[in-house]
Amino acid sequence: MRKKLDTDEVIENLVAAMLGEDASEREKYLYRENLRNLVRLAKSEQIMEVKSSVRKLSGVLEMHAARRRAKAILLAQRLPRLLDEVQQQFEFKQ
Repeated sequence: MRKKLDTDEVIENLVAAMLGEDASEREKYLYRENLRNLVRLAKSEQIMEVKSSVRKLSGVLEMHAARRRAKAILLAQRLPRLLDEVQQQFEFKQ
């Protein structure tokens, strides 16, 4: 038999405390599922935060930033040549 998770127990307690015994099964179900979705969202945000921290600590961001800088430098070096080509095309069409 599967052990009941702590989160499930807390959710059930919240449903009982907020809605009481007079609430319909539909109201209890909707409230319970909304709380479960909130827990899922919090877990996914926490995972994203952990992954971001690991990337920062491992230097992956620095590597990407260095790659972007290198691309920008290459583009800046090619830009005058590209501008000359465009200008020549305009002059040729006149």
